[in-house]
Amino acid sequence: MDTVGKHFPKKRETLSEYTALENAYLDGMREILSEVAARRHLEIWGMRSNNPHIRKASEESSYAIDRLRSSLNETQCELYGLMEEAMSTEQGLEEEEAFVIGFLEGYRFIKELQRSGGGQTLV
Repeated sequence: MDTVGKHFPKKRETLSEYTALENAYLDGMREILSEVAARRHLEIWGMRSNNPHIRKASEESSYAIDRLRSSLNETQCELYGLMEEAMSTEQGLEEEEAFVIGFLEGYRFIKELQRSGGGQTLV
């Protein structure tokens, strides 16, 4: 509310006007933070995890996929490739969405900590 008041100093008649301005501000911040998070996700998306459980699961799935591919005929292999590409695209979009949501939730958490006096300025 303080931030909204600084940028819109005109005396407001009703609390609903403040609420509308605050919602517009929050929507703008959400849009900006979503863009920042999406860019950050793209920067780190191709990085290989150091988590041994994830690495092991990745190796096992690669091995299984290679075995499956080697048992398919040409038409089946082509169809499998199309399916794999579609599923990979879907998974990538879901991961990006989850990353952005987590980023926004983290931002909200930090702002609430600062508002409550429980957090210092984070640098």
